Parts: sequence; structure tokens; C-alpha cells
Amino acid sequence: MKNHKLLNIALLLLLLASCGEEEKPMTTEIIRPVKFGEVMMSGDALSETFSGSAQSSKESKVSFKVSGTITSLNVKVGDVVRKGQTIAKIDQTDYSVQYQQSVANNKSSETQIQSAKSQLINSRATYQRIEKLYENNSISISEFEQAKSALELAEASYNAALAQASASEKQVESAQNQVRYSTLTAPFSGVITSVMVEENELVGSGSPIATISAVDNPEISVGIPEVYISKVKKNQPVNISFSSIPDQVFVGKVFEVGFSSLGGSTYPVTVKIDKPAKEIRPGMAADVRFSFDNGSTNGQKMVAPAAAVGEDNNGNFVFSLFKENDHYIIKKKKVQIGKLTTSGFEIKSGLDNGELVATAGLNTLLDGMKVRLMEN
Repeated sequence: MKNHKLLNIALLLLLLASCGEEEKPMTTEIIRPVKFGEVMMSGDALSETFSGSAQSSKESKVSFKVSGTITSLNVKVGDVVRKGQTIAKIDQTDYSVQYQQSVANNKSSETQIQSAKSQLINSRATYQRIEKLYENNSISISEFEQAKSALELAEASYNAALAQASASEKQVESAQNQVRYSTLTAPFSGVITSVMVEENELVGSGSPIATISAVDNPEISVGIPEVYISKVKKNQPVNISFSSIPDQVFVGKVFEVGFSSLGGSTYPVTVKIDKPAKEIRPGMAADVRFSFDNGSTNGQKMVAPAAAVGEDNNGNFVFSLFKENDHYIIKKKKVQIGKLTTSGFEIKSGLDNGELVATAGLNTLLDGMKVRLMEN
């Protein structure tokens, strides 16, 4: 009984001790966003960024050349197809019957050729015999003319049979094409981006069945304002970024420059990406940065955004951003700057081309701080 009381007292003391301990609050590390810019090479040029969207370098709405009822539909949206792969088929019964009939007609025309050829040979032999008799005054002129007319008729029949056979062969070829056209195949390798029909649906010739978009070599379509279009040239280098692919800048070149506007004050320009990523898909929003020469003869200089350069007792500095896992680490760097250009401060030392630097709130940033990039 005494031991039982001591056990109860011990449990009570343990309970009171646990209640007296304060729970430690859970803390979540806050990673603040930061505006940023890029260190780049510049020749005192004007840089402008325009919005565009990714598109396939090749896109096709495929359709049958003949009409009929779809008996099989072999693709769905998102399928990857190779060139020549079957997409859909329509009922080819009627076209097969027409083909077989044309083959039979072609064989009949071949028989007619043989018959006309035999008649021509006989008529020519008869004419040659009558001609000799006529030259010897052994027959009348009417018999000679009759033989001559028979030969001409035989020649005409033979030529007509040849023409009929030629037309019959073309009919066979046409009917064979109709049968072949009842199977729709992919004109090139790509991805099915849309399907417009269902099985057992009656479709007409030329009606879109599906859309195929090429996977390789995506392009960027961008509208350039009229005040800049005269400065855009084919093969002009550009930088491309996607909001859906953060922290990555792609290099590209101008591929096509539109001559007429899109109906407003912008002109279409197509840009090709040098080394596209697999993540780029048609329709993705993109920002394309162009550098336009102001006519300066200065050489290329490394520049940083003007807002990125600060100054303290030790001179000028920037906060460079280095990626680490899913965030960035700030590193304060001392830099030597030159003159202020239209693109920013000239950097004589302290930075490398392509580095990312903070461009806002420099007085609140600290060396070693964790941050994330804010969309500009």
C-alpha cells in the first residue's frame, strides 16, 4: 500500500513538470524575393525586350484527300508520331470496287489493242497487195480506194485503242490513289496537338482530322513595334527567357522579318533558338531581348544595370546572386566601374559576363543572405 502511494506521487510530480515546460514555437525560414538583372557585354547599344510566344517550326492540319466514314482513329492528343505512321482510316470499300473495275477495264482495252493491231496488219497487207495490182492496171481505182480507206480506218481504230488503253491506265492509277488516300499518315515526325474527329464520323475531303506539331527546333514569334522594325536584321542575335523556365536565358537569332504589319503598329518577327530545352512547348510566353546599335564605334564593354551598383566606404559594390538548390545566395562583390552608358555602368573588374545581380533594396541586403528571384 505504501509503494502504491509513492508511485502515485511520482506520476503526479512528472505530470506537473511536463505541464510547466513551455512549448518551443516552430519557425519557418523566410526567403525574401529580390529583383535582379544580368551582367552582359554591350557596345553602348540600346536594349529592348518584347513579348512573344513559342511555336513549332512546322505545324500541319492533316486531312483525307477523299471523303468517307472513319473506321479507325489511331491517335490522341499528346501522342508522339513518326513520319509515315497511320493516323486514321476511312471505309475504302467503294474505292476498292472502283479500283477493281478500272483494272478490268484496262484488261479489256488491252484486248481491244490486240484486235485492232491484228486488223491493222491485215488491212496493211491487203492494201499493199491491191496497190501492186492497181499499179499493173489489174484492178479498178474503186477497189484501190476501198483498200486504202480500209487501211486508214484500221490505223484510226488502232490509235483509238491505244488512246483508250492509256486513259484506262490513268484510271487504274487514279483508283489506286483513291484506295491509298483512304489511309491518312503523318507527313513528318511530331506530336499530336489536337484531334477534331471521332470514329464512325463522316468526313469530307480536306476536312481537318488532327494537328501535328514538330518537336525539334521550336521558334519564337514576336511582334516588333514599327519604330524598331527597321533595326531588326536577319541573323541578329537575341536573348530569350521564359516565365515557365525561370533562371535560364537562351540565345537565339532572328530567322524571318515580316515586311507587312500584323494589322496594327507591330510587325511579325520569327526567332530561332540555338539550343532549345525540352521543356519549351508551343504557346509558352517568352520575352525576347534585342540590342539595337546606336551608331557608336566603341568596342564591346561589360555592363551591369545601373540600379545594381552601390557605394560604401570601401568603394563601389554589387550583390551577386549564386544559385544554391531552390534558392540563391547573395555575395557582396567589390567592383571597379567606368562610365554610365545607356545599358548601365561599365564594369572594369569584379564581375563576369552573365552573372545575376540584385537591382533593388541594396541597403537591406546582407552578404550570405538567402533570396529567391522575383519575376521582372
